[in-house]
Amino acid sequence: MPIFSNSHNEPIRLDRLLTSLLSEYSRSEVQRLITAGKVRIDGEIINSPSHVTKPGVSIDVLSVPDAVNQVPLPLISVLYEDEDMAILNKPARVITHPTVNQRTGTVLDFIMNKYPEINAISDTKRPGIVHRLDQDTTGVLAIARTTEAQFHLKQQWKERETHKTYLAIIRGVPENMSAEIDAPIGVSVIDSRKRVVTDESDPNRRSAFTSYDTLEVYGSEAALLEVSILTGRTHQIRVHLAAIGHPILGDNLYGTNSDFIDRQALHAAQLGFRLPSTHQYQTINAPLPEDMTHCITQLRNLFGSTYVSKGNIDASW
Repeated sequence: MPIFSNSHNEPIRLDRLLTSLLSEYSRSEVQRLITAGKVRIDGEIINSPSHVTKPGVSIDVLSVPDAVNQVPLPLISVLYEDEDMAILNKPARVITHPTVNQRTGTVLDFIMNKYPEINAISDTKRPGIVHRLDQDTTGVLAIARTTEAQFHLKQQWKERETHKTYLAIIRGVPENMSAEIDAPIGVSVIDSRKRVVTDESDPNRRSAFTSYDTLEVYGSEAALLEVSILTGRTHQIRVHLAAIGHPILGDNLYGTNSDFIDRQALHAAQLGFRLPSTHQYQTINAPLPEDMTHCITQLRNLFGSTYVSKGNIDASW
């Protein structure tokens, strides 16, 4: 139950003050803490992030977890590293950066422990983090080790200069073996955890473009897809595949649980990007995780398999 005070000589917004004091929290996370009633000023609960705090007031934050509740550092393998950056193979059930619900045991914890120089990266609340993968999505994740590398890599994502390819096992078999999905995505008005395909009636919609090729079909039960994304919207692949009637196996947010795998069968298999130091184009592959390999084996044994396409990733499954 940390207690702080406003040591500034002038009034300051509550969310700005707490963001500066709780360096491991992003501003949006701090705002959620405040609106959830987890912050008191001089004993009074304040739930407005824009509340102006006066100099010298006592600020009590109720929900920063104690050390006994901390999640251990995850075990993450490194696929590539140089002085500027590294490419990780993120396992399932590991979140990329801290959230209000989980402050430790994240990719950010791992990289700040393995690469201490990341602590010196400036101008960001999430040093080293260039992009993210969903908690239960495995595979290639790029991280920066210097301020310059973080800027350079983030620019590549912003300008859509990277090439991201995934492997996904879906429920059912798509009518078109190869297709492009150009459908904007917005936040669900029913469940804020979810994203949905939306239209021009949603002023907050964001463009989203996904393409896929079917690699292998397992009777009428399931199929293995190679998926590429031009944009990187939250849950994009999961939303787009569910929208065409073929949710990812094991995705209980956009589909249903599966007997073959206990998380969404989605793997970031390949990343193409330019090295920050030399600007040379580099392609890094992450091997298919054991649970997805086992899932494919079960599907083949139960339903048979039909080979459709080799795809573009040099991998076996």
